[in-house]
Amino acid sequence: MPFSTRIPVRFGDCDPAGLVYYPVLFHYCHAAMEEFFAARCGVTYARLLAEARVGFPTVNVRAEFFAPFVYGDEAEVEVWVSAAGRTSVTFEYRLHRASDRLLCATATHVQVALNLDERRAVPLPEALRRAFEQSPM
Repeated sequence: MPFSTRIPVRFGDCDPAGLVYYPVLFHYCHAAMEEFFAARCGVTYARLLAEARVGFPTVNVRAEFFAPFVYGDEAEVEVWVSAAGRTSVTFEYRLHRASDRLLCATATHVQVALNLDERRAVPLPEALRRAFEQSPM
């Protein structure tokens, strides 16, 4: 079962047309990914960055947009891992309007394990790999 979290649409998330500006949806995905780490991986993303000095920058992103979010909506973001490679992990997202479960967008993010001090890709930490493999759709 995918991990799910809710994110309120804030006034500042919207463009002059009153719709959530599309790059903000990538931010929602990242916020859900951070919560996924805490809930499914046993470590907060902040702690992973600060203590293990490993981050997961996005190296490839794909998205489809079906319906807009507007100010006052609540986005329900589902996230799961569809693949874990040697140094990369693929996160999948579905973003629904929480009030009626309308699918508003989907996204796929490929992220690479990065040693933050050396700025180079490293193998996925084994504990994270296990958590990723136990959290598929």
